[in-house]
Amino acid sequence: MFEKILEEKDKIIIAFLLITLGVLGRLFLFDMLPNTPEIYLTLNGITQHMFMLDLFFLIAVVSILSGLLLGGYYTFIVPLTAMIISDLIIGNTYILLFTWSGFALLGLIGYILKSKNCLTIKKIPTILGASIGGILLYDLWTNFGCWLGWYPKTLSGLGLCYTSALPFTLWHLLSTTLALTIVIIPIIYLKEHKKLQINIQSKPIEKPALIAVPAILMILAILTLVV
Repeated sequence: MFEKILEEKDKIIIAFLLITLGVLGRLFLFDMLPNTPEIYLTLNGITQHMFMLDLFFLIAVVSILSGLLLGGYYTFIVPLTAMIISDLIIGNTYILLFTWSGFALLGLIGYILKSKNCLTIKKIPTILGASIGGILLYDLWTNFGCWLGWYPKTLSGLGLCYTSALPFTLWHLLSTTLALTIVIIPIIYLKEHKKLQINIQSKPIEKPALIAVPAILMILAILTLVV
């Protein structure tokens, strides 16, 4: 067995692979999604599919891994680059700053998990639990943008927005939790068997940026819809 420490060149390679996965996944895997299951739920007088399938989990996993494995500026550079490149090709809606900032938040959650030494077999429930919280935060935030952009600016409009988004949220939780579990188990195996040592030491100047970038994007996202 050998021990491999992630040096800067290794981080660049991993960052490139994560960005490539996110971009190519968004571009080419949509048609490979299975048909939406014929399972329905009725809430707030609205009957709709229980799950609405999309490729959210791809960028969500890329975002979390960027913080969990790479840290530093990679925490937000990787998911934002993947989104920007793929959005330039396939497009996005005018709430794109909400989605970009949401993925930056998921990257920050990954970084926090790494800083707390959560990349161990015993901490897998912690990783998944924090990721579930991040997914819910992402959906609450991006659907708030949907409400500002497309729904009546009333409490009933807000309730309608979040109710209509539940099938997406359920799918996001299920698909991302499953995909993240599949990915992190072999990473933890390599780490615990000393085939891989992940050592993230962020520079002092990087830490404020990890919070500032999502915050600035969130402020800009709101301003684009209310000003």
